[in-house]
Amino acid sequence: MTEQQPPITYELSTPDEAPAGGGRNTKRLAFGAIATVVVLALAGGAFAVVKKLDGGGAQPHDVLPSSVVAYARVDVDPSASQKIALFKLIRKFPEAADDVGIKSADQDVRKLLVEEALEEGDCDLSYDDDVKPWLGSRIGVALDDEQVPLVAIQVSDEEKAEKGIKDLFACDDEKAAVAFLDGYAIVAETQKQADAAVKAAEKKPLADNAAFASDFEDLGEQGVASAWGDFEALAEIPDFKAGFASAAGPDTEKMLKQAGTMATTLRVDGSTLELAGLSGLTDAYDTKGGSLDKLPADTVAALSVGGVGKQVSAQYDAFFSQLDRGFGSPALEPADGLTPEQQDAYDDFMADEPVGLFDPAAMIAEFERSTGLKLPEDLETLFGESLTVSIGSSNLENVPALSGPADVAELDVALKMTTDPAKAIDLATRLAALASQVGIELPTKETDDGAIIATNEDAAEAIDTPNGKLGDDDTFTSVMPYGDDTAFGLFVDVGTILDKLMEADPPDDVAKDIEEARTVKAVGLSGGKDGEHSVFSLRVSFAK
Repeated sequence: MTEQQPPITYELSTPDEAPAGGGRNTKRLAFGAIATVVVLALAGGAFAVVKKLDGGGAQPHDVLPSSVVAYARVDVDPSASQKIALFKLIRKFPEAADDVGIKSADQDVRKLLVEEALEEGDCDLSYDDDVKPWLGSRIGVALDDEQVPLVAIQVSDEEKAEKGIKDLFACDDEKAAVAFLDGYAIVAETQKQADAAVKAAEKKPLADNAAFASDFEDLGEQGVASAWGDFEALAEIPDFKAGFASAAGPDTEKMLKQAGTMATTLRVDGSTLELAGLSGLTDAYDTKGGSLDKLPADTVAALSVGGVGKQVSAQYDAFFSQLDRGFGSPALEPADGLTPEQQDAYDDFMADEPVGLFDPAAMIAEFERSTGLKLPEDLETLFGESLTVSIGSSNLENVPALSGPADVAELDVALKMTTDPAKAIDLATRLAALASQVGIELPTKETDDGAIIATNEDAAEAIDTPNGKLGDDDTFTSVMPYGDDTAFGLFVDVGTILDKLMEADPPDDVAKDIEEARTVKAVGLSGGKDGEHSVFSLRVSFAK
């Protein structure tokens, strides 16, 4: 490990002073950090930088009422630690910054975002004259339990903000009502709604909602963006419940009520970007996945899921029931724009083809006949108590030169089923037989708690070894935060994989792409159970 360095103090610049905030005495500091970071390395992203290092003052949840049941916020003036970390990450992507128009650290990125929005609409407004004089650094959008949509926009000048907000809405031929609280414009569809929201927030803001406060206390740093929803309350809203049920099935209300509340945040921890969240859906994580941290130290990619096997049968039946309803029905009710004659013609066609254009049962029957596999029984066995897949680093540099199926044996790939050993080895044997038909020979091994199928004997032995040292690797721990409590996990050591591919002496253009991608060090997706919550984390770590 490298020696820890003392904190670095950055003095960046910003276009203006930040908003003077309402009734709070906390010093307001200037415009900061980032608009969209989750795809910073992978898709370009949009981002901003900061001047000073104290992101104090009211947040949108301090000025919205506690009756809010769905909420999201973006904060381009977050805490000092977030600003420093974000600025370090932003400096790693100069080409991405140039692509989205970031030219210097003192640039007002709000201008880029607002001007792009103005250009998309039929609007005779300019950022410099009509928006910049009043726009702050934070915004929150919300829906209360009466289905009233609300927007909280941090502002620096109430008079200019009221006119500017109404002008912006007028660009889309919409009206907006505005009231003010603690340095924020509260925007609603009617003045009565805006005034009522302010009055309710003065009495009890969302920040004092017990469930909201508890969720974010457990989740920790809220970062540059966060969201929260009370799904139990949303389940009581007819429009929401009906819409969700049509997409997710008949058990929607039960699932929503079990979820309780859900909170998410996008934040930075050192050189790691994280999207983290929690909810009340703890039943999904009753069983732990395989111990990824016990895999060999040279593992470059691994996947583990636990407790899925017992869910497969029920989900399988529900899925194909939905398919039958969607594709197997021989007739449809007349739809909008369909004349009775057209409907009769369609019904006649479907009468001649009673299974419709797609028959799920026939498709599965053909799959089972051609492969010898049985569904959903073999899926239940495959996932069992847990399923683990791993890829080692050995010979990855030879991947570009692989010339045929037999060469797969050079790679260390293994799959471990933890379930009934007799069922597991039977499935592994049948899968190996299918692979042999295309020239790939896969060794199998029965274990005390299941079975293994791999590309070679060494890979099979490695995944069955309970004392691997992957969990001691800093790259692994930087993106996999839950340790032994992980119920599902996906780990990719991007840096090592790219290093191996560079050993293959790729063409210059490919080598250039690999060098640019080396900024990303590792990616981890994991979830588990933490007390009364299910938790998840998507982390991307960057090379220092």
